[in-house]
Amino acid sequence: MPFFLDEFAAHVKEKQDYLRHKMISGKNNPLFESFQKHFEVLWIPVDPKPLSNSISREILAVDSSIYRNLLSIGGIFYIIRSLAVHRKNSWKRLETDVIFTKKGPTHISLFTGRKMELLEFEVAIDALKGGFDGEAILIDGSLYGRAVHLPVEFKVEEEPDLMVHYFQSYIRLLDLCRDKNVLLIGVSKESRTTFFRDYILSLIFDEELEKTDLSSETTKRLKEIFSDVLDDENMAFNKLEELKREIIEVPEIFEIIFKELASSRPDHQLIINLASYTGYTQPLLLGPSARMLRRIDQFRSDPKEYVKKYFPNTVREKGEEFINVAVDVFSRIMELPSFISFHILLDPRDSPIRVDIPAWNHRFCDVLWPKPAENNEALIKVLEILKEGYGGLACHNLWLRDVDEKVRLRRKIVDEIYFPYLEKTFHVKIIRGRGYRRVKYP
Repeated sequence: MPFFLDEFAAHVKEKQDYLRHKMISGKNNPLFESFQKHFEVLWIPVDPKPLSNSISREILAVDSSIYRNLLSIGGIFYIIRSLAVHRKNSWKRLETDVIFTKKGPTHISLFTGRKMELLEFEVAIDALKGGFDGEAILIDGSLYGRAVHLPVEFKVEEEPDLMVHYFQSYIRLLDLCRDKNVLLIGVSKESRTTFFRDYILSLIFDEELEKTDLSSETTKRLKEIFSDVLDDENMAFNKLEELKREIIEVPEIFEIIFKELASSRPDHQLIINLASYTGYTQPLLLGPSARMLRRIDQFRSDPKEYVKKYFPNTVREKGEEFINVAVDVFSRIMELPSFISFHILLDPRDSPIRVDIPAWNHRFCDVLWPKPAENNEALIKVLEILKEGYGGLACHNLWLRDVDEKVRLRRKIVDEIYFPYLEKTFHVKIIRGRGYRRVKYP
């Protein structure tokens, strides 16, 4: 009998109802009925059957993979592979290095994650310059999420200015796609985003405000608290407590709304609990996060001072030339397009897919709160591409699965090919961290 099985079974039995509900439906939702009412309006039915055959589509699929390990000398060794595939054509990028940082695993993970995304931009650019002129580029991940990364210095000695190169390449990819009239589509599975939930909560909040006869000053302060919750939760609830001490007529519903806004309930949980048929959420235009907007405002007020403040080590090493390059790159962030984002469910038994596309006729910085996007030809085309690429419960997108299988970097490959090659080349045995030697991963 497996070790601890008796204890596991006893513990599950004791918490059976509680665990089952949280694993299948998530946590209790005090605003379930209000969400349900708005969801019915904002959930757009879709026929999951495509109008045509995906064989005729000219799609470029882009993905990347990583191997990362702590070495005995204290550095972190990584290998990143990036691949773009269109039919029998492919474009490849690989980067490997050893980095040193005083920061912990979270910072290392952020750095290598941004590095993976950068190589995805670059391999897609290679494909566009190398002859790909098809209908669309599919990238595994959120386009919007990449636009709201903060332009700040990494505390990694080898490449602290990574985010300058990152936005330089992202902007170049967006420009090429617009100029060549190629759709750029971000596709995310198991997304934890909350933009759709936040939008519904704003509708519920406005409805509740209309039901009250609160003073204009109280209404104004409640609206400020609503905005503050997503930026600084503690400050927002301190403001709410202060308001409750000053007046007695604040209805309890507003505190419930603020708590729900501060909770970690993702959009996918709402959709899984509320959608009974295939469809997609009302596409929304998204703009900068509150943190990103603050950084943009700081940059606008004094671009050079912003670079000196948030890239101190790079400025110290590279001087005025780096400042000028960074100012030029970050100035172009102001001109980024907004992004249209939505979730689509192509089988009621499946989990939703999150989708992003650029909204060329809207500026990123001009969208301060999610708002409905108008239907257009690009959106209709994206829906057809997603339907044609859907492979059922086992495969959310056939093109992305193909590139994932080709680019995936397994430990067996690293152990049996890459490290032996390094050791043969360097004429030395490379000692990896003890954690790596103790644990085997597939």
